[in-house]
Amino acid sequence: MKRNYAIIGTLLFSFTAFSQQQQDSLEKYYEIQEVHILGKDKNDGPINKINAGEIRDFNKTNVVDAVNLLPGVSIAQVGERNEGSILVRGFSSLRTPVFYDGIPIYIPYDGNFDLSRFMTFDVNSISVEKGLVSVKYGANTLGGAVNIVSRKPVKELDIDGQSGIGFADGAGVNSYFTGLNIGTRQKKYYVMGSASFIKTDNFILSRKFVPTELQPSLKRENSESIDVKLSAKVGYTPNQTDEYSFSILSQNADKNVSPNVYKTGNSNWRDYPIYDKTSMYVKTRTQVASKTFLNFTGYYDTYYNKMKQYDDGTFTLLNKNSSFSSVYNDYSLGGILSLTTEAVKNNVITLLVNEKYDSHKEHNEAISADASIGQNDRRGEPIQRFKDNMFFIGFEDVITFNSFLKAVVGASYNFRNNIKAQEYGTHYITGESNVLFDYPKGSDKAFDYKGGIILEPARNHVITLSLSKRSRFASQKERYSSRFGSQVPNPDLKSEYAMVYDITYSGKAGTQFHYEVSGFINDLRDAIFVRTVGTMENGDPMNQNVNIGKAVFRGYELAFGYAPVKNIMLGANYSYIDMKDKTKDSKEKFVNVPNHKLMAYTKWEVPSLRSALNVNMEFYSKRYITSTGDQAPEFTLLNAKLSVNVLKGVNFDFGVRNLFDRNYYLAYGYPKEGRSFITGFSYHF
Repeated sequence: MKRNYAIIGTLLFSFTAFSQQQQDSLEKYYEIQEVHILGKDKNDGPINKINAGEIRDFNKTNVVDAVNLLPGVSIAQVGERNEGSILVRGFSSLRTPVFYDGIPIYIPYDGNFDLSRFMTFDVNSISVEKGLVSVKYGANTLGGAVNIVSRKPVKELDIDGQSGIGFADGAGVNSYFTGLNIGTRQKKYYVMGSASFIKTDNFILSRKFVPTELQPSLKRENSESIDVKLSAKVGYTPNQTDEYSFSILSQNADKNVSPNVYKTGNSNWRDYPIYDKTSMYVKTRTQVASKTFLNFTGYYDTYYNKMKQYDDGTFTLLNKNSSFSSVYNDYSLGGILSLTTEAVKNNVITLLVNEKYDSHKEHNEAISADASIGQNDRRGEPIQRFKDNMFFIGFEDVITFNSFLKAVVGASYNFRNNIKAQEYGTHYITGESNVLFDYPKGSDKAFDYKGGIILEPARNHVITLSLSKRSRFASQKERYSSRFGSQVPNPDLKSEYAMVYDITYSGKAGTQFHYEVSGFINDLRDAIFVRTVGTMENGDPMNQNVNIGKAVFRGYELAFGYAPVKNIMLGANYSYIDMKDKTKDSKEKFVNVPNHKLMAYTKWEVPSLRSALNVNMEFYSKRYITSTGDQAPEFTLLNAKLSVNVLKGVNFDFGVRNLFDRNYYLAYGYPKEGRSFITGFSYHF
């Protein structure tokens, strides 16, 4: 499987597919949390959405691994931060924001978040919007939008969960997990509480890994982590149309950072003893007139972390000038108000106003002397503050001309204003050292629009063609970070944008075979690239983020599901992407995205044995891991899961990941886990 990937993909296209599996008959209960653009129709094709049953079948316990099951999505790993993220059609999570029940969850300063910390035990579905993206998501959806939809109770007593352990060849038990959801749905209200926990001691590398001085054994150095997630929601449903809910979500992590197995340096010796995120949000849906609804979402989202960078691999002392204990303390406060009406015949019109206030505080904390270990007293920094406000107003209309033709039009105005930006260190103008100073304020605005047509020439056969202009504001970090004195801030850094062209065809042949095909061109303009603008005293380059980049990402995606006989399901998806840098005098390589990606599976149910077996394969071609052209090799993973019903509502599960023990990596010097096993119980009452 090394050469003609397009032919392989086309052959698979002809007979097998990745399945949407059974339609969730309870989706009406998730209406207030989901985001849709096509009026009352749901854009839930197998290219765009994965549900809780599929996530469980494939043993995906975090959001990064789960959403990677979809075509057009690739995984990135920031090794020196032990951070997992995703890219959608080549666009990173900076350009493709992630939402939780329609609420943005990215960190105000960095503009992204470690998505591998989000566990999936309380997730109902994950959707990825790529072509036509609803204005309901608000600003910054240049690359699309990812929406995680949480579970809600669907019956009077609703209990669902999983518990188990993980182990590896010759290493014994090295991880523990549990997830429990308990709720009730009554006639006029519902309540649900969820708790999830994953503890990893140390993961085990492939036996094919060649040990190094920094990684002398197969037990991965400094790879322990603990994740705890607690959530609760309560909802009031006074009638058939209205709903009012309040939710709270708390995620707490203590994650170590494994060192690069080849490179030395202070950035190798890090950990995050605190990595916490809390969200509280209110969502309402009220019918205010015939066929007219007013929706409101209000949220308060906090993020607090502490990252320590040590002197060496003992992870004990912070005496060097390059060592520190950094604290981030952020919050976002936002409101989304939308009015949707079908009062105008053959139209579904949405008007929306979205405002988001971001506050970021950071400092290096003081470190007390400890003679017993040789720790010196280190002076801390004053708190530095960054504040932004974003305003978004949008409109979209879904127009039905007849039974086989619809049109979608929309537009939005986006405005971002910086209120405060501070730094502690050497003043970028006066040269004075160890001072707290303010950067100049900046602002930006963007106008976006979209249009599309939806054709249904025959029942269960739909063709969608669309064109969109989508933008993204520069993050606080991109505008103001000095990168330890090597970068000049650019408060007036402008938004980047893309012209997005998409054509998608989905169809069904009876109930046994369904499929979807999508082709796209993303023309990126005014992209934020780094330009060398001078030289530092030590001879190293002095850089600045500027809007000079141009690029074109193009490709296609295929997804299919086929049930040839009762109790057997086959499926696969394939995606291809080609990314070209069109910037003048630039030869940048775009990283973390394989040109070819293939996922295939078979699920076999044996009712007489009350069991089901899922065997699946993941193939990834080579990918660039540096912008200068270094590549990670291609690899193929084989995984399996056997589930046996032992009691009513209780299944025994046994799974294996990376069955052939492949030695692979997504970032140079950060090898991934070898063959591993999980066993446990899942239950649903």
